[in-house]
Amino acid sequence: MDIQQRTIENRFYSRRKELIVVIAMLLVLFAVWYPVLKNDFLTNWDDQWMVTGNPHLLEVTHLNTISPEVVATVFAEPYNGQYSPFNTLAYMVIIKAGGMEPFGFQLFFLMVHLCNFLLVGLLVQKLLGQMPGIGLKEKTVKVIAWLTAFLFAVHPMQVEAVAWISASKIPLYSFFYLLGLWFYLRYKENGRPGTLLLVLFCFVASLLAKEQAVVFVATLVVVDLAIHTNLKQKKLWLEKIPFVLIALFFGWFTLTLQSTGVGGSYPPGQRLLFANYSFWEYLVKLTAPYGLSYFYFFPMDPGDPVPLRLWFYPMATAFFLWVLVEFRGKLNSVLAIGGLFFLINIAMALHIIPVPREAIIADRYVYLSSIGFFMLLIYLGTLWLVTNKGALRNLILAGCGLYLIIIAGYSHERVKVWENMETLDENIRPLVEMHTDVLNFNLSEPCQ
Repeated sequence: MDIQQRTIENRFYSRRKELIVVIAMLLVLFAVWYPVLKNDFLTNWDDQWMVTGNPHLLEVTHLNTISPEVVATVFAEPYNGQYSPFNTLAYMVIIKAGGMEPFGFQLFFLMVHLCNFLLVGLLVQKLLGQMPGIGLKEKTVKVIAWLTAFLFAVHPMQVEAVAWISASKIPLYSFFYLLGLWFYLRYKENGRPGTLLLVLFCFVASLLAKEQAVVFVATLVVVDLAIHTNLKQKKLWLEKIPFVLIALFFGWFTLTLQSTGVGGSYPPGQRLLFANYSFWEYLVKLTAPYGLSYFYFFPMDPGDPVPLRLWFYPMATAFFLWVLVEFRGKLNSVLAIGGLFFLINIAMALHIIPVPREAIIADRYVYLSSIGFFMLLIYLGTLWLVTNKGALRNLILAGCGLYLIIIAGYSHERVKVWENMETLDENIRPLVEMHTDVLNFNLSEPCQ
């Protein structure tokens, strides 16, 4: 057997092992998430107007048809301050296939979530493979990529985005967003204009699912930095002009649609404090997902004095920035790219721009941005395990395995919190009793 044939066989067996591992991960993820298929509509928590009472869905619900006229209306008319026609089209297809039953919705969007798991693994693997000078073996790249994808897909903070039908825009827009990034990396390999058009299509599709995708163009620049693209190239910026124009238009359009809610009733200085608070709360809950809720109260009502504890968060941010500057020489491109991806994609949920949100943070808003955080976390952990041996390494490995088992179990149980309005109300009732000073909060009021 010659060397070339042996190399081909080794690659074949390597890919077969990788496929077996990915399939095993999918089976574990399905075991974690399958209770979502038993969940009902949340008829007092946005499902009553987003789904069951959505006038755009009346034709397909009663006549089992999807006419061009109704599709045109979905694209032409925002609904209740929301513009997500691709999400509404997905609802139409689900209803036509299985009627207005929660099982069809839950199954469809669970499949979208599992597809996102696959996209994250493929995307991180391709990204790390194209990043020069990081010194990672191909096997190590695959380990980092698929552990990142698994942690993304199994984490308890993803439950809200997957288990709540009205939050379906999150996994749907993330699907097109991730697919667009994967095509962009392909474009960097082949340079074909047709591939760049696919990137643009995915970007528009992501925007038509949820406006939060406006930051996609900034993520493209992060990818350019990651693979050391020469940023002085004129072509690099010219090809992004359509992306920038579309992002600006959708950003303006979204702001004109949305009214100002509780989140917009605070002055800019307090919103900056909330941004620091939200940033650290997201990071802490991603690391140790404790006390998760479907509603997180603002720390005070508009006009009330700022609690002293809130001032510690900007101090933590300042210290964190000082550490980054002081030890910038020790930061490599993987850490920088992971951090930038997280920051860019969480920025829209940090209250710097006044938006109609009733809660200070929401688990669903960290769905996509968590990928950057998990990638740098897995990267650091993998490097440490590769370069260290002995009992401590084995102990850390066992601890990591136990951590994954615990959060998988937590996600499995947390899915059941979203089973119906009774289980959801029961979950938040202790928090409501703790926040008796919060005015006009009603468990039956929608909060999309």
